[in-house]
Amino acid sequence: MSKNRLLNVAVGLAVMPAGLYAQGTSSSAVLEEIVVTAERREASLQSVPVPVTAITAEALANKQVTEARDLARYAPSLKMFNNITTPTNLSPSLRGSLQQDASLVVAESPFGIYVDDVYIARLNGNNITLSDIERVEVLRGPQGTLYGRNTLAGAIKFVSRSPGEDAWRNVSVGAGNYNQQRASVSIGDKISDNWAGSFSALYTNKDGQFFNRNPTKGEKTGLERSYAARGKLRYMGVEGLDVTASFSYADADNDGGQLIPATTPGVASNKQFTSNDLVPQFGNYVLNTPNVARTNLANYPYGKTKQTIASLNVSYDMGGSTLRSVTGYVKTEDSFTNDFSGNGNVMAANNALAEQYSEEIQVSGKAFGDKLSYLAGIYLFSEEGTQSFAWNSYLPPPIPSAIPISTSLIKAKTKSYSAFTQLDYLMTDALKVTAGIRYTNDKKDFDFLFRGLLPPITPAVGIVDLSNTYSEVSPRLGIDYTVPTSSGNIDSMLVYASAASGFKSGGYNGIAIFGFNDAKKGYAPESNWTYEAGIKTDLLANRLRINANYFLAKADDLALNATVTNTDGTTAFPVQNSGKATIQGLEFEITAVPADGLTLFLSGTAMMDGKYDSLNPTSAPANALANFGVRAVVPQTPSYSFTTGFDYGFDNRYGRTTVGADWFQTDDYITAATNDFKVKGYGQGNAFVSHAFNDSWSVRGSVKNFTDEYVITTGSRGFLGGFIPLRPREYMVSVTYKLD
Repeated sequence: MSKNRLLNVAVGLAVMPAGLYAQGTSSSAVLEEIVVTAERREASLQSVPVPVTAITAEALANKQVTEARDLARYAPSLKMFNNITTPTNLSPSLRGSLQQDASLVVAESPFGIYVDDVYIARLNGNNITLSDIERVEVLRGPQGTLYGRNTLAGAIKFVSRSPGEDAWRNVSVGAGNYNQQRASVSIGDKISDNWAGSFSALYTNKDGQFFNRNPTKGEKTGLERSYAARGKLRYMGVEGLDVTASFSYADADNDGGQLIPATTPGVASNKQFTSNDLVPQFGNYVLNTPNVARTNLANYPYGKTKQTIASLNVSYDMGGSTLRSVTGYVKTEDSFTNDFSGNGNVMAANNALAEQYSEEIQVSGKAFGDKLSYLAGIYLFSEEGTQSFAWNSYLPPPIPSAIPISTSLIKAKTKSYSAFTQLDYLMTDALKVTAGIRYTNDKKDFDFLFRGLLPPITPAVGIVDLSNTYSEVSPRLGIDYTVPTSSGNIDSMLVYASAASGFKSGGYNGIAIFGFNDAKKGYAPESNWTYEAGIKTDLLANRLRINANYFLAKADDLALNATVTNTDGTTAFPVQNSGKATIQGLEFEITAVPADGLTLFLSGTAMMDGKYDSLNPTSAPANALANFGVRAVVPQTPSYSFTTGFDYGFDNRYGRTTVGADWFQTDDYITAATNDFKVKGYGQGNAFVSHAFNDSWSVRGSVKNFTDEYVITTGSRGFLGGFIPLRPREYMVSVTYKLD
């Protein structure tokens, strides 16, 4: 079947994305309303003129979204691939804007990541394990007039459950292959007339999906183990005042990122290769890391990430307006030793510590007879981070030994402040116009110390001291119209259009292996103007929902991670401002409820295109034709990708049974700025069956990647030489007790 025909068949299913699914075990054959806070106030998803994927708690369970990387299956244009360092670090991408060196304290995401409205600056540990989550919202397009920092391409909001008037008791335990274990508990209740509290905890474990064939180890590997807990305390004793304090802690241990050594025997080094050209040296999930004593490194790969998040969220209803304060503190500790080749040839160790403080104060309300809705605020952010690296190479038998290459130390500081406002005005009861603006000022300091330990490296010691200030004004304009639906098969319809400017601050190069020339200079901010038009509609007596939008983003100084071969033959990994690009595509989220208990869904992106308008002549994309014989395209912009599936629940004499499955499919895509590696299109499927014996007890069986497809998603054929596969087939059986 051709690619175009495959996409046409999928679209023809006319079904909804997991992100809009909220039916679950509902016995009513209609769509349920989903309430979101995408515009910093509660509103129906169908009334918000912004592309939003809102995934409810029930949908998270049915679609097996257990960690942040699973979101990429259901949110259009979102990519969340494993970073080459550890499983806790993801390389995020949205609409062609990306960050691949996610383990660095100077790396920043192209979209904001928020936990209970607290911006999380570090990508170390961004593969958030989801527990006690009420809802996840993925906003696409620049969001600077409403959100904290670096919302160049969008924002992801994780909203955890908060205590209030209602009590709940939830406990779940599960086990599966590869020594999978998962246990969670969540409780919430009123403590007194004025106070309520909640507590949740999660434990996960998985091990043995990979095998290390080296005689010094010869064992299964790939440990991923995490512990997480969150406590909340809420005060409701004063009319109009709502105060919620939250504290969470997460601790993750693993065996580092598992990179598979592979070669391309049929493709020359000066030609682009594909995932189909890769030949694993020892097997699909087999690596060959030796256990050898190393300088400044552990003998064998491991990873550990700890993250603490504390917040105080205060809101006060002053009658016609609401005053709100969000105070946040985040501490992230991340360390690893990893084998980037799968053969022990190139290993690195990292120790990172970052602490951030943020304060957001906003006022919102309505005026002029409720025709004007307004929000205005200020945002303050401060972060300090330190990070040390050590790099080793390996001399194989007959005299196995480690060769130290270099060490480096990063000290980074960021001070940021911004002011923002967004105004919505009802021209008529149906027609609304929106205008917003943001001013951002980021001051960054970068201190870098490099020590070369391998004799050819000169100079042996290098020091860098940089300081930069970046500022930007980012406007937004929009218009939306609620179509009258007094008769016919249209239950509701919103059409909208917008133009918005996005901004991500400039930064610094923190990877230095054979030299520190790249660390001597920073890279400029990335910005874009994004234009889009969309529709949100419910049809056929609320049985069919079609949400779709077309976007066109004009990116300037697109910041991309590159792999560069220096004149002396060594390899460097700078972040480069590659040039100007146009990224565009059609995003869609559709659902159908054709019968009682049956939900069909489809979400994805079609006609996506990422082309360079002009290129920095020294950048990696500009040299793709000379180096690999191909014209460069923007990384991670497949022409289409989609997820389609169903779930069906029915009552029986033993309770209620629900079955479901989904299939993800993507077209080919370029992995990185260099354009040397293309991943060929692939598909993967998931399925589940659950049975609720009553309102409290249920059992669930689930499987991920049920066809057991082996798929390489990223990696390097050159200096590092290792590749990252998606996980093999995983299945789990779990039992849950709920008292809501």
